[in-house]
Amino acid sequence: MAKFNETQRTVTILKSNTAQTTASSARAKLADGVRPVDQTRDMMAIVNLIEMGFGEELDPQGWKMLTQMRAVARKGILGRFFSGPGSVPEGFVWEDAGTVFANLSLRPAYPRHRKGQMIGNVVVHPDYQGRGVGRALMDAALESAQTNDTHWIGLEVRLDNAAACHLYESMGFEVIGQLHHLVRPKQLPWPDVPAPQRAWHTSRPRHTEAWSRLADAVYTKKQVWVLESRPGLYEYGGFQRKLELWFDGQRERAWLQGEEAAPDLAVRVKTDLRHRFHLWDLLIRPPAGPQAVQETLSQAFRGLGRFTHCWPVVAWVADQPDLINALCDLGFQSHRTLGQMLLLL
Repeated sequence: MAKFNETQRTVTILKSNTAQTTASSARAKLADGVRPVDQTRDMMAIVNLIEMGFGEELDPQGWKMLTQMRAVARKGILGRFFSGPGSVPEGFVWEDAGTVFANLSLRPAYPRHRKGQMIGNVVVHPDYQGRGVGRALMDAALESAQTNDTHWIGLEVRLDNAAACHLYESMGFEVIGQLHHLVRPKQLPWPDVPAPQRAWHTSRPRHTEAWSRLADAVYTKKQVWVLESRPGLYEYGGFQRKLELWFDGQRERAWLQGEEAAPDLAVRVKTDLRHRFHLWDLLIRPPAGPQAVQETLSQAFRGLGRFTHCWPVVAWVADQPDLINALCDLGFQSHRTLGQMLLLL
């Protein structure tokens, strides 16, 4: 009997070793398909993958970015030379028999002194999902970050994407905040929106620090890293910015309410005249009570000005239920909830 049990243990160990060897071989084979993005030949394949993977969830701003990437891809080297930041992807692709079937973007996070890296656009062709391709790309991204004096890696993921959330959590990422994207459909009539009850002052370049401090109060410290919040991100107003927006067919206005150095409310309304949509960026110092919410939405609505109210409006807001509910009362619909995830290295 003892000899039989010993034989059974030996067989079990052999089976386990065989399974581990097979799994290691499969992971190695998947890793062999991963390589850095080649910007001379991969761009169109990457754009097609992004549209295939995220097309159903893109808002007007997302479609604009995808259109810009496709235009850059079609123009080849000339398009890459004149493209703006983010138009040319960096990171890794996964290919099989010379064809790209998956992509992951990887770039330094801003500001650079935080020594972070941001992962984005993790997309795998449907025919190759569930085979470990996404993990192989993530492994490559982590290895690359660890060899570049990186202190942390951040990413954003739809919280209703259970498979992606499970993958990232299994690799050590933790959810450190949420950002809600809501969209108000075009041609939807607006209800009566009361005028603001308090004075707002126009945001100028000198107010960038004030915006940044308000963002720090709205979001968690680590969430600020992943959202890449920094004073330069809020440099509204000024001749140079207005000129750049004008050339790009955009209009932007921003306001603050409260003490100039420490505002309680902030509103930015950006209108894309070429692609015909508005973007609201709303910040309310917690707690976001009904009065603060109504005042913020009144100013945002006023910011639409003479431009058509029939265009869709995209709103970015923190995880503040009072604000989200009030937006829904105005006809906004929940588009997606993004979880900010972080891995400390």
